[in-house]
Amino acid sequence: MAVKTPKFGPLKALVALMAAVGTSAQAAPEGASHRLDWVPLEELPPEAVDALPRGCCGAYISPYQTVGNGTGISLGEIPIQVEANRSSASGENIMLLEEDVVISQGPRLLKTDRAWINQTQKTIELDGNITLREDGLLIYADSAKVNTANKDANLREAEFVLHQARIHGEAKKLDKFGDRLIRLTDGSFTTCEPDDEFWKIRASELEIDNVDNMGTARHARLEIKDIPVLYVPYLIFPVGDERQSGLLFPTFSTSQRNGFEYSQPIYWNIAPQMDATFTPTYMQRRGMLWGGEFRHLNSFFETEIAGAYLADDEGGYDRQAENDIATGELTPEEAYPHKGDERWMIRVDQSGGKTSRLKTRINYTEISDVDYLRDITTSDIDIEHQSNVEKFGEISYAADAWRLGAYARETRYLNEIQQKPYKELPHVFALGQYRLGDWQITLDNQYTEFDLTRYYKRPTQRLVVGSRLNTDYNLAWDKRWRWGFVTPKVGVKTLSYDLQQADYDPSGPEPLPATNTSSPSLVVPQASLDMGLFFERFGNLGGNDYIQTLEPRALYFYSDYEDHSDIYHPLNDVNAPIEFDARYIKFDYNQLFRTTRYTGYDRIDDANQLALGVTSRFLSARTGEEYFSVGVGQIHRFKAPKVALRPNNQPVEETYEWSEFAGRVTARVSDRFNFTGDILYNQNEDYMSSSSAVLEYADEDNRLVSLTYRYMRRVTDIPEGQEPNPDVIYDRSMDQVDLAAYLPVSNNWSIMARANYDFTFDMELDTYAGLEYSDCCYRVRVMWRKWLNFDYNTGNTLETVDSNDYDYGWMVDLQFKGLGSISDRIGSLLGKTVLGYEQREDNF
Repeated sequence: MAVKTPKFGPLKALVALMAAVGTSAQAAPEGASHRLDWVPLEELPPEAVDALPRGCCGAYISPYQTVGNGTGISLGEIPIQVEANRSSASGENIMLLEEDVVISQGPRLLKTDRAWINQTQKTIELDGNITLREDGLLIYADSAKVNTANKDANLREAEFVLHQARIHGEAKKLDKFGDRLIRLTDGSFTTCEPDDEFWKIRASELEIDNVDNMGTARHARLEIKDIPVLYVPYLIFPVGDERQSGLLFPTFSTSQRNGFEYSQPIYWNIAPQMDATFTPTYMQRRGMLWGGEFRHLNSFFETEIAGAYLADDEGGYDRQAENDIATGELTPEEAYPHKGDERWMIRVDQSGGKTSRLKTRINYTEISDVDYLRDITTSDIDIEHQSNVEKFGEISYAADAWRLGAYARETRYLNEIQQKPYKELPHVFALGQYRLGDWQITLDNQYTEFDLTRYYKRPTQRLVVGSRLNTDYNLAWDKRWRWGFVTPKVGVKTLSYDLQQADYDPSGPEPLPATNTSSPSLVVPQASLDMGLFFERFGNLGGNDYIQTLEPRALYFYSDYEDHSDIYHPLNDVNAPIEFDARYIKFDYNQLFRTTRYTGYDRIDDANQLALGVTSRFLSARTGEEYFSVGVGQIHRFKAPKVALRPNNQPVEETYEWSEFAGRVTARVSDRFNFTGDILYNQNEDYMSSSSAVLEYADEDNRLVSLTYRYMRRVTDIPEGQEPNPDVIYDRSMDQVDLAAYLPVSNNWSIMARANYDFTFDMELDTYAGLEYSDCCYRVRVMWRKWLNFDYNTGNTLETVDSNDYDYGWMVDLQFKGLGSISDRIGSLLGKTVLGYEQREDNF
């Protein structure tokens, strides 16, 4: 876990400056392009331009070439050289140097008009045009006094530059107390270009303690174009990589739902491996939200605990709700059901034992209501709403041949219509794998207790609860050669239950009497033969050597049919087949060589089928990098499967002799273009079941374009002999295109845009357009956006969308380079919608 370091940007870099005060340096030589060593972009050598961050219009480059560095000789051993046009003695131990005084010692150099050296008091007083310089550091001052014995120093009217940190600033008074404490009085700093300062931080007093690695600022204020925009009376910040308690930089945002928001994080450095952040947030339309995060790291666990509490929700604002109130469809109480309520969230994330055999994992989230994330966390800017929150905890132990463990899981769906009825408490597993040469034995045991989750709101009269035991034992001969492999396998699966009627609502009808067995069980033998070949040939295209492979593969799978009647009709209730966790897996290219059609363990497949596929790849003969691959395959069923989730509810595609035709293509067209495509074609009914394609473009100029197309057929056929019903929507297919781009158009300007469109319902899903300006000093982004804002709990689908489901808005991000961001909402949105944007930001 990366321990949080509260940042105040370049303040940390002042340490290097302060530590150098009182040492020697040299003024910029004649002919320097700027007195602060600033060199414009057009005057920089090509190698310096390449090293600049994008948007920068120049760099600080010292014209002074240092000597003595890297020689292995300590500074104390390098002799001090003194030059002056005039010198005289004043008293016994005082020497006055005048006119072009230069004092140098290796990489350090000082220049001034006058210098008084007091050998008795061990002091040097400087006056007039003082310049202190060493590697990466430049200081100007009007006057200074240095105590060479205790290393104290005092400078007046100081101006400084830190070349590598790209910082310059000034102070009325600069005091240095030994190697420990440094104080700036009435000082300021910025990362902006000299003579064009968009922002700066100014404070009446800045103190830096080099021993405790702590800095403080009193009466600090942020100025934009010399206009104060933010005031902080007292600020504590870290020096170097150390963490310190104090105020972090506040954040501001606005949203239609919550109005203006202001958050002020407060950081508490509890211990080297423990910290906490408290974040009170003022929400204009809801009230005061109290949030916090605690983190702890030790050799056994990484732990994060977070929570938030809103005592009395003022309701927020919802345009659809206001329309419903105006038309009389809803009362204010119905439109704003959480007004006046307590709203809260708690989250625990812990992992343990990463370096040991014993491992633990906790991922626990609970919220006061299903609308919390939508309302409180302003998730209206996210591209997709979070669909559920989960409580999960696991402990496991990895022995040499066994993995043993248990977990508990309960999932809360934010759309209550989709809420699943069961929780797993507990699920116990024991997986053993033994390998003897080419022989492999697998012993998989799974035991689960199922009970009703308290989030399930529908009638429970026809539900059962209880325990389930699954086993999957098999023996395989896994033989591999360079030219291919063969893996025959035989095994047996078992499934057994111990069931009882779930507790039911006494106000509803009583469940049917239990006459069937409450302990159904199945035993199913299985066998498979997996075979593959590897062919290679060498070729040359355009002077580049490549390797082409041809990889045919065949998997024959047989699983005996066992009657699932007792599982379909537990306790004689024909409407309640057991579906604790079983779901159909959507068939695609990845599922060609699977031996089950289900997730979960409530069904054991019956199968007599042969999966056939072939893949061809083109690889670089020099690096082995893959440039192109194509794979196709189908499953031939010698017998249609009978086992289904529900009786007589077999998916139609599984009744055909040949499965759908599955294919995948990946291509690295060039260093800039990457393409991935998937297709599923139903040759039995002559239609495309699903397809997807992703084209990515990224170049060395940080231009990013992603084009994504997704299609999934969901068409209800019109009954033969009937006319179409105008009130029924027969085609609900997902047919969507998503084009997103981030395009720098100059050194400073970029455009960003997105269009996400659904062809089936002829509607926009998400559209935005914006501009970004970025230089060495700051970055500002402005974006307009129109997006669908569904309510989690209504179960809205695209066919029900009207204009009231859309939200519109402007967003602004402002980042001060080296200091922080006022907001990063646009950056967060770009990271979710433009492929490759997050990697681009990491390297920015």
